[in-house]
Amino acid sequence: MIYIVYPILCLFHLFVANQWPDLFLLHLGSKILPILVLVWDFSADARWQGRSGMWIGCGLVFSAIGDAILGFPPEYFVFGLGSFLLAQLSYAWGFSVGNPVQLIRLLPFLVFGGGFSYWLFPSVPEALRIPVAIYIIAIVAMGWRAASRACEKFDLWLGIAGAIFFILSDSLIALGRFTEIRLPSHGAWIMSTYYLAQFLIYVSTEEES
Repeated sequence: MIYIVYPILCLFHLFVANQWPDLFLLHLGSKILPILVLVWDFSADARWQGRSGMWIGCGLVFSAIGDAILGFPPEYFVFGLGSFLLAQLSYAWGFSVGNPVQLIRLLPFLVFGGGFSYWLFPSVPEALRIPVAIYIIAIVAMGWRAASRACEKFDLWLGIAGAIFFILSDSLIALGRFTEIRLPSHGAWIMSTYYLAQFLIYVSTEEES
């Protein structure tokens, strides 16, 4: 059922964001609803009791909170960033439980994180540079741990794809907030890649949790 309900809710939010962007409560509610449905399905399957399930579940909850906060005016951005930082750390820990270190798999994420930071930071306000740097470190760690799991190959690649889409979504947010670079329908690209990332991570950990 989640394979049907989740995409419908994601498409509904994209429709709301396009048609009624100024209806705050409808926009905010439709934005967080897909992740709340993942939390509900996660709980219904008792996945909190698994060896990594508690941390993956925490990642979903912190993501929903971050979504809600980022729906408010820009001055709350750092609080939303903090909530997503906790989400990334939760996912990274959940991916780490019972899995090998695999330092070599850190390399591509480290290269991207370092290169993106070097390019982005001149545009980041000084007050936000430390929080943004910490967040980039966390999402690099999440990607690395997603790529280091000892699990079925299909689940491994789902998790890697989820991590990459999450990094892509957050990179688009950074571009939109700190630079003049915008894609056509920039917000739709952010949310589409974000929703896809969350679903791929969720599905990739079903057997483990």
